[in-house]
Amino acid sequence: MKRAVVVAVLAGLAARAHADGDLCAPGTRHHGAAIDLDIKDADVHDVFRLLADVGHTNLVVAQEVAGKVTMRVKQVPWDTAACAVAALEHLTITVDGNILLVRKADQK
Repeated sequence: MKRAVVVAVLAGLAARAHADGDLCAPGTRHHGAAIDLDIKDADVHDVFRLLADVGHTNLVVAQEVAGKVTMRVKQVPWDTAACAVAALEHLTITVDGNILLVRKADQK
């Protein structure tokens, strides 16, 4: 049963990629698994790795991405939490097939 969930999540990511590739585009509806997080001064790379684990997705984070984040969320879709971190750090999350690419907003 877990395999079916993973396939459904990856299919959803691929469908978003056809739209415009931006996971956090305005108006995007997030349907990822709901999570509770309470973290303080966590490295952004580690936070994205945690969120990718929850979302059962692949992740590549650019070396230029840096910072610390503190967040406390309850029952929030993992992809919504990822977009919140991205917004705070001025990052983009692009869907490329079944991979999430995280980089600074000004990089292409």
